[in-house]
Amino acid sequence: MADMELLKAIEEMMGQKLDPINQRLDGIDRRLDGVDRRLDRVEKELCEVKEDLSEVKEGLSEVRTSVNTLLEWADEVGGTIAFPIPKMNL
Repeated sequence: MADMELLKAIEEMMGQKLDPINQRLDGIDRRLDGVDRRLDRVEKELCEVKEDLSEVKEGLSEVRTSVNTLLEWADEVGGTIAFPIPKMNL
């Protein structure tokens, strides 16, 4: 029975020694959970920005094509009216 009492005393002492470490680890876990939540938000926002940027790039291509078409049209009709449209040097 003395061995069991000794083992229980050692277990209690180890528990007391480990309590501060366990408390610190719990605090670290809480901070890491907060970081994970923030990273999830940032990742979501980054995906939204990528989608928006993709739409902007697609729209830019359409605008560029339209501007080029208008410039070609202006070149064609510029000489047919009394007031010539100046050529754009782009």
